[in-house]
Amino acid sequence: MFNNLTLENLAAFQQLQWQQHERLNLIIGENDSGKTHLLKLLYGIARSLEDYQKRGNNDPSLSWQAVLADKLRWIFQPPALELGKLVHKGKSQLSVTTQLTNDNINLSFSFGEKTTRKIIKFTPQFVAITTPINALFLPPKEIMTVMDAVEATRSQLEIIGFDDTYLDLIKALRLPVSRGKLHQHLKTAVELLDEQMGKGQIEIEQNEFMFKRGHEKYTMSQTAEGIKKIGILNRLIKNRMLKPGSILFVDEPEVNLHPKAIVALVDIFFLLAQQAGIQIYLATHNYFVLRRFEWLARKHNESIGLCSLFRSPKNGVVAEFYNLRDGMPSNPIIDVSIELYEQNVILDFET
Repeated sequence: MFNNLTLENLAAFQQLQWQQHERLNLIIGENDSGKTHLLKLLYGIARSLEDYQKRGNNDPSLSWQAVLADKLRWIFQPPALELGKLVHKGKSQLSVTTQLTNDNINLSFSFGEKTTRKIIKFTPQFVAITTPINALFLPPKEIMTVMDAVEATRSQLEIIGFDDTYLDLIKALRLPVSRGKLHQHLKTAVELLDEQMGKGQIEIEQNEFMFKRGHEKYTMSQTAEGIKKIGILNRLIKNRMLKPGSILFVDEPEVNLHPKAIVALVDIFFLLAQQAGIQIYLATHNYFVLRRFEWLARKHNESIGLCSLFRSPKNGVVAEFYNLRDGMPSNPIIDVSIELYEQNVILDFET
């Protein structure tokens, strides 16, 4: 799990120092403020370590920095897939430093604006990992109806389009559901997710995902978007891809969900982070998501980190950090909701 992150000159960021990461971390900001970039960077680091750990045993010549470089190229998909295109405009070099609790790993790497495929500057020279790393990314776009197309364009043809967060998720979803007992709090999460799905299940039938509920059966094209979103999380728990020690990245979980389902999903994420030992990074624009997490943090006296991003005319994207256990700081999501409320109050008096 991540402890901290320092970066310079990544895309919209000139500098960011995120010193204390919690089990549950929210990222907010207006459009084009770098929320997804931050999620993808952390995911790229964690996933490259996971892939290196799995592949390195069979290929001693493989290096972590080679896996990382390839992962960053296909996650961010910069022009011509050149790493140097990720460097902040007008700057010559990008640098990243982070620490993970897994084996107390300290990592740093950097590359310049003319870098294409290889990362030359990095420490340590050799990454020794004994504790398994498991990272998952849930993107905002619906994926279950286009899985075959994504696999064909990315895995076979290597065409730019859907980035590797989608491909990695597809591979994880295709793994069969495992039998046996789940961690107690994961079992509770599954029960809550089952309830949101009306006791239905997403299953694989003849290599195609189907939604089954009682005697009813639907293809993914016939299944509601919200059911598919909740079903993805449900399946990842049931097939043991999401487990204690995992790092989960979630981009806009509120998309296609009714407010009632949003609140239920927030409660499940809180359970996964605080009780099931899963570190979560979640980017959102949603008032219900933010308010529910604040309520949970204060009610249970649990830390929930908040990274609030905004653009500065001189310094690019700037971050401010808070803990929702201490209450809700001023931010655009809350400000807009208050403004709308006040407009309605004024309108009521005028009429």
